[in-house]
Amino acid sequence: MTLSDLASVGSLVSAIAVLVSLIYLAQQTRQNTRHTRALIQQGRAVQSTDNPLRWAESETLADLYMRGNAGDRSLSRVEVMRYTMLIVSLFWYFEDQFHQHRDGLVADDRFEGTRATVAIDFRWPGFRACWRQNRYLFGGPFRAFMDDILSRATLEAAPDPVEAWNRSLDAESAADG
Repeated sequence: MTLSDLASVGSLVSAIAVLVSLIYLAQQTRQNTRHTRALIQQGRAVQSTDNPLRWAESETLADLYMRGNAGDRSLSRVEVMRYTMLIVSLFWYFEDQFHQHRDGLVADDRFEGTRATVAIDFRWPGFRACWRQNRYLFGGPFRAFMDDILSRATLEAAPDPVEAWNRSLDAESAADG
């Protein structure tokens, strides 16, 4: 075997080693992408449950949320401020989901839940008013996203949770009957 042949064998082995390294790197990249998406989804789950759990634990917050969404004009100055902070925190959550979706980190089907939630919330007068008062806090693309949903939302009275609960129970009873 000549020195030239030995160099050719060395080049072949080197090329195979590089190929194996690239395959390994591609697998690691795919796995890291899956892990990153899993962490993002876990963060979404935590964010999505945090506010509703707080409202469930606090009769005062739950009452404020319902009264604010209904556009209750009897809210005090402090209650209006608290309601605004509550809803603006939701806007920041929605903005985070918007940007993660736009950056390809949240799948379309998962983001559809965020879009649907915004559309439902924009039916209520207090939520709409809060957005209009605070939309300047957000960047153009997110503002356009929210404004588009708002432009298609129909204003409705905020639902009475007891009436909605009873209608649902009646529907279930009728379906079983």
